[in-house]
Amino acid sequence: MKRMLPLVSVIVPTLNRPIELGQALASVAAQQDVDLAEVEVVVINDGGTSVESVIATARDWGLPVVAMTHPRRCGLPSARNTGLDLSRGRYVAFLDDDDVFLPRHLVTALAGLESGADGVATTCLVTDHRIDPDRPVREAVVWDVGFDPLLLEVCNLFPVHTAVFRRPATARLHPGLPAIEDWDFWLRLTREHGYRFSRIHQPTVVYHRVPQADSMIGAVAEEAPAMAEFSALVRRIWFQWPPTTARSARFRLYSGIMYWKVLGALATGAPPNPHYYLHSIQAIEHAWHEPQAEADLVDQLARTVRGEHAGDRHAA
Repeated sequence: MKRMLPLVSVIVPTLNRPIELGQALASVAAQQDVDLAEVEVVVINDGGTSVESVIATARDWGLPVVAMTHPRRCGLPSARNTGLDLSRGRYVAFLDDDDVFLPRHLVTALAGLESGADGVATTCLVTDHRIDPDRPVREAVVWDVGFDPLLLEVCNLFPVHTAVFRRPATARLHPGLPAIEDWDFWLRLTREHGYRFSRIHQPTVVYHRVPQADSMIGAVAEEAPAMAEFSALVRRIWFQWPPTTARSARFRLYSGIMYWKVLGALATGAPPNPHYYLHSIQAIEHAWHEPQAEADLVDQLARTVRGEHAGDRHAA
């Protein structure tokens, strides 16, 4: 008998974090108002130690898990691409092995897709410590930025695991990007494949921004060489995806100013605001929609890098 195709495939790349992987898979198993029989979890072990016991436990919870191990480390984009190649769901969600879904992530996103959008992105809670998704999150920064395809040409607007989107037939992540490959992927989907994204302003995922020795994202706010490398990646993506409007081109200058402000802070030994990126794109988004705010945007970016951001919102 032919097996029914899953509604959504959750792709989870992992590397040497079996405990965190177990917590990530548990957050998928705990999804509310979703039939787990319609959920497919695709775990890609990117050349790390065995996670077979973790996967066996997840299957005991009732999760349908497909697993593959790369014989050597290929990198996060390639691991996600392997997951896309193996996935069978109508929709796809990404989940890193050190992050978690809140219990209503999938049902909220799938309901949003009923509007006819090709993808949705929800709101994200950012924490500097690990949390239990089954309990209220009380200390977190709220990542809630609207979606505009032209503003996406300027900067990345949402963390990768906030998105649930129609499974692409051919589009894949760039395997040569060591970071922000998700931004490049969203641009590819919207500009080459005609995807339309919408935003759901409801927190449904947690991004554990816990310091890690091998994380470029974690290092960019603390080390000038990492920031220089990261800003070079941003320019690489800008070159790959030229702006389609003069406005997008102009606002890319503001994004570049943000990175220069961070480099300047690091050069003086003053660590920038750890949430400088979120606060900066919130300021850029505000000026994008409120033209009168653009006159003060450069000063506003300087203040956000220094941590003088008054509009930060925390989970209650």
